[in-house]
Amino acid sequence: MALDNLSLSIIADEIEAKMLDCQIGTPLALSQYDFALPYSDKDKDGNIKKGSFIFSLDPTNPFVTYSEERFAKVQDNSIFFNSLRRLSLSKVTSVKKHKGERILTISMKANQNDISEINTGYDLILELFPNRPNCYIIAYPSGRILSVYKEHTDIEKGIFITRNAIYQYPDEKGALPTNLEDPEQARPYLPNATLRRLKQYVLDGHDLKDTLVRMTTSKDIYVIHKDILSFDFGDKEAKKVPVPQLYSTFVGDQKSIAKLDKVKELVKLIEKAIKTATKKLNNLENDLATAKQRMIYMEYGQIIYLYQGEIHVGDKMLERDGYQIPLDPRWNAPKNANAYFKKYQKAKAALKILADIIVKTKDEITYLEKKLMEAKDGTPRDVMELKSELLSEGYIKEKQGRNTVYKVSKKHKYEPHYLILPQGKIGFGMNGLQNEELTFEIAAKDDIFFHVKDYPGSHVVLLEGKDNQDMKTLACELCLYLSHLDNGTIMIAKRKDVKKNPNKIGLVNILKYETLVVKFIREESLSLFKKALKAE
Repeated sequence: MALDNLSLSIIADEIEAKMLDCQIGTPLALSQYDFALPYSDKDKDGNIKKGSFIFSLDPTNPFVTYSEERFAKVQDNSIFFNSLRRLSLSKVTSVKKHKGERILTISMKANQNDISEINTGYDLILELFPNRPNCYIIAYPSGRILSVYKEHTDIEKGIFITRNAIYQYPDEKGALPTNLEDPEQARPYLPNATLRRLKQYVLDGHDLKDTLVRMTTSKDIYVIHKDILSFDFGDKEAKKVPVPQLYSTFVGDQKSIAKLDKVKELVKLIEKAIKTATKKLNNLENDLATAKQRMIYMEYGQIIYLYQGEIHVGDKMLERDGYQIPLDPRWNAPKNANAYFKKYQKAKAALKILADIIVKTKDEITYLEKKLMEAKDGTPRDVMELKSELLSEGYIKEKQGRNTVYKVSKKHKYEPHYLILPQGKIGFGMNGLQNEELTFEIAAKDDIFFHVKDYPGSHVVLLEGKDNQDMKTLACELCLYLSHLDNGTIMIAKRKDVKKNPNKIGLVNILKYETLVVKFIREESLSLFKKALKAE
């Protein structure tokens, strides 16, 4: 990714115009690598202007920008993030880009009304180097590093990037000259990605000096894949992006990221359980294959009895009728035969036991895969109920105090979700408890049950409008949507033909059903589902 000096200069100028003299608010963590410092100020007319300064320390795509959008915060208790709180209520005094380097410094005056504040001001220094971005908070009057995103010390090279050290800016570089004779001469001033584009642009017949002038005088930002540039280099995929829209261009739906962050521990727990169950299934299937191979021991025992007159103590092998049968030299023929009969009986018993356990383990994996989708898609209520469900199934332990996960209660109604239209009503569950409530408590025997075939998904029940073909089609599409599929086969059954599977909450056995292949979800249906779930 190339965020070059030229594009950073454009971004820095806009940030300074927005943030100068503004007061910093409480910082937000937007994701694992992304952070925001809200800012606000009153203009000369008394109107409040506000926004958020955003910096991303993603090694593959470090950048800075500002935005007036609202963001959802994620939980971050790291030392670095907590140190950002020291900047709250500080006033921005300058925004400067280090000459010739992808380094941005925001200077702030500390809140003088806070008697506990011992520092007069701070510098927030951002090094936006791909693969090794970093951020420092410098406290004044000491001028030492108060906090650093990533510490790095190499005594042999004299590198001390750690708390309480003095921050050393690299030497300044001059501006990109516009009178170069060869693109290679721009190497000291441009990152490799930008230099490659410049070389190719000139090779395609464009004037070098004219291109350099346009690059250095540009006030616009262009994005090509993950490159942030001051010039489009004639690339058809280049998009001119206003600085405030840079974050949404790269990140997309930040609120979804924040939502997933809130359930990341639950997701990790389910993923670990899936991994354990999958490993168990592989071992069981290997044991089953071994048991099937040992069914031949019945024939071994019979052949040993048939030729027992030819077998003597000390023999190690019997070769008859195309078989090579190992013998225990300590035993006679009957004892060797009986040993094989016992092994056969054990293998025969194992076949039945293993087959049952394999079915239950496959059900468990299907169940957990569905729980993984529910954890990512559910509302806070859905997720809390999901935790209760997983507690009752033994996947998580009960906690005390604030983080108590409540046990499943027969008195509590685990209300499913509904899609209500003039022509009918569709119910669907977002966890196992809601699925069972919908299918076995709310739905009538003749209501129509829908589920994706051979794939984890929600229970979908057509409660009203059963004779309306469009409602049936919509229910099939909803099944696919909730399973994150674009197409698939849907099982359609009367509710009376759906029975509980005793192995796990929410699993069912469908005794009689028809199938319908759905090749795609209509655009109007997608819009309807997104709107309905957002309202929920």
